[in-house]
Amino acid sequence: MIVVPIATIVLLTLSVVHRLEDATHPLVGRVVHPLIVAIAALVLIVLAFGLLVRSAPGRWVQRRMEAWIFERVPGYKLAKAFASDQILGEGDGRTIRPALATIEDGQCPAFVMDELADGRLLVFVPGSPAPMAGALYIFTAEKVEILDIPLMPFVQAISSWGLGMADLLQGASLAKQSIEPPVASS
Repeated sequence: MIVVPIATIVLLTLSVVHRLEDATHPLVGRVVHPLIVAIAALVLIVLAFGLLVRSAPGRWVQRRMEAWIFERVPGYKLAKAFASDQILGEGDGRTIRPALATIEDGQCPAFVMDELADGRLLVFVPGSPAPMAGALYIFTAEKVEILDIPLMPFVQAISSWGLGMADLLQGASLAKQSIEPPVASS
């Protein structure tokens, strides 16, 4: 799963460099090696596309391409949300929130994906060590404890068969205690 995307990128890059080398050879043939010009041209093209994507029309094109192509790939939105630690919905404020879900007599690491109109929560319970696979549940809010911890360390702990989860949960309970108002004594 790691080698295929890297190999694809390398092969595509080599193909583009080879075509640019062929295109620049008649122009600079004996002055500069065409390979150097091809690599420089590729760098300039990539920089130009980077600047274009940062412009307003470029962002619009990027969003449209993402909606038309990438979001049709199963799991793309979830992978993007995990990778960027960003909002799931487009401008609607929904985020993936780390949580503990009560199932039978215990709790398990989970992600709150959405809240239904009646207050119930759509919860994704990931598998370990593959947090991108798991099961969806709909729980009442009482069965879910939302944690105030960063998403990526939570995902990494799940990927590591729970190693590091105790520290995260200890930090979350300390944060929860400091957030709750002190009980007034009479």
